[in-house]
Amino acid sequence: MSERKILSKILRLDKSIYSDLINLDNSLQKGILIYITVTSLNTLSQTRFFGSLLDFIETNLVLIKNEFSDDEFQIIQALVDDYADIFRQQEVTLTLLFSSVFTATIISLIGLSICYLILKFLLSKDPKPSDLIIISCFSSAPGLLVFFALISSNIVVQFLLIMIPSIYALIAFASGLKQVYLLRNIEVVLLLVTLIFSGAILGPM
Repeated sequence: MSERKILSKILRLDKSIYSDLINLDNSLQKGILIYITVTSLNTLSQTRFFGSLLDFIETNLVLIKNEFSDDEFQIIQALVDDYADIFRQQEVTLTLLFSSVFTATIISLIGLSICYLILKFLLSKDPKPSDLIIISCFSSAPGLLVFFALISSNIVVQFLLIMIPSIYALIAFASGLKQVYLLRNIEVVLLLVTLIFSGAILGPM
């Protein structure tokens, strides 16, 4: 199966694509490559988005000047300027990309480990760690669409191009779990909530 066909089926939420993928040769390596690419694109697009957001705030800060006293407004303006200076000094480098991929991978592996335990001991399934990793990596494929956020100058469009693929990737992951492990909707929701909360808790660490 060609890479283009695989990506097309994932985006269309094909009902058998993940069952096919876990039986394909080299699917784990291909999935990891997709995951690394998506994580790198997310890092670049989010950095660009926050840079655009800071520019927008700096440009339009004067519009809320009347809502504060002069001293309060000066404090707010100084905080925004300081944060913007710090942010702009942090250039996107290979070290930053590596750090981002490494951190995201650790968080994902912890989340998948919890999903594995739930599948095995709570839902009485027989999951393989490699199968879960394949499902997770390939379901991140919608995140490739984040690339278009890098070529947009509109902050709203950038935000939508970051958020929509992320949500779609979560739906694709749910689809993969459901078809491979023959789960009910409530069981899929349980796994997704677990994954989301583990990411939310570990993310700030």
